[in-house]
Amino acid sequence: METAGAYTGMGQNLRSILAPRHLVYGYSNARVRAMRPHLLAKRQAEDILKVKTNAAVAEYLSRTIYKGDFAGMGAKITDEERVELAVSRNFARTAQKLLRITPAQSKGALAAFLSRYDAHNVKAILLSRKLNRPHDAAKNLLMAAGSMYQKEIDAILAAKSADEQYDAIRSTAFGAGFLRSKSLKAPALSNIRQALYSPTQEQLEALLSAIDSHYYGLAAGGILPGEKDADAILRLIASEADAKNIITAMRLKKSGADKHATMKNMVKGGGISKSQLGAIAGAKGISEIATLAAAFFTSATGRGEFAAAEKRFKEDGSLSHFEVAFEHSIARRSLHALRRSIMSIGAIVGFLLLKEEEMNNIRKIVRGKELGLPMERIAEMLVLVG
Repeated sequence: METAGAYTGMGQNLRSILAPRHLVYGYSNARVRAMRPHLLAKRQAEDILKVKTNAAVAEYLSRTIYKGDFAGMGAKITDEERVELAVSRNFARTAQKLLRITPAQSKGALAAFLSRYDAHNVKAILLSRKLNRPHDAAKNLLMAAGSMYQKEIDAILAAKSADEQYDAIRSTAFGAGFLRSKSLKAPALSNIRQALYSPTQEQLEALLSAIDSHYYGLAAGGILPGEKDADAILRLIASEADAKNIITAMRLKKSGADKHATMKNMVKGGGISKSQLGAIAGAKGISEIATLAAAFFTSATGRGEFAAAEKRFKEDGSLSHFEVAFEHSIARRSLHALRRSIMSIGAIVGFLLLKEEEMNNIRKIVRGKELGLPMERIAEMLVLVG
């Protein structure tokens, strides 16, 4: 498994850096173009949404690019778990393929960006352990799409003590960097071994924020100055951090947290200033946060979706409406910034994000069906940027 650290520094091939862009990126650009037709079309996502059961979803996907990803699954696995595992396998394979075909001078940037999936794995395991979920249920959500090998992920998941889990996390490239990071300076994390294995709610919140802050730092730091599409990718990373902070503030405000507690859980790496974050954290309610956060949306479409989300929140009290509005906005930004990119790292990252959205949509569909949600409600959560 390749990592960001393997590609940074002065060891890059000078000839590759100075070569004409079409010679450096021609091969990877052609491979990405060849992969695009295998993305599920908007019509296919709508077809999957319309089928009545998750068994039918699995059957539909087994006739697509996902066919081989259903092989070798246990007989006792549920239809939802089968689909979850298949899309995880497919995405991990796609991400590693993209890393292999990326030119040497940009591998570090992509490897750093892929650490978002290492962060996802560690957070998913922590949350699963906190909720006392069976290992198999959590395992279907994990994926070796970043620097972690599957056996490393399995070792973290299977740990039976605080020391064993700490050592398993530290043995990975992402985990070693995380455990050395400044993001772990919070007083609540002074006993980091125990906090990772059996966290209080305060410790869990602090850990999730620290993991995200570490990822955003890695991702932004991996982008080479002057690289084509570097600014666009950095803006997307900052937008994701901003959206996460706004949603975190809303969630904590809903639970009664004060400004100090909320600020402790803000992640680094966003574009919102510290004073603006302070105003959001100190807001008196969700509506005030929504007013302050409206500036995040720069298009009329985004502002309309956010206003509609606030209206729905007032009706049912669910923050998921805001989350979907942010997801739609970020997806459109990535599509606008990177979809037409050629001969650059942007073309590769753009495809990766489209594939990630495909995975997320399939997961939302099967989870919605498992919960018995009406088709219209599931459709509202999908981000179809096709």
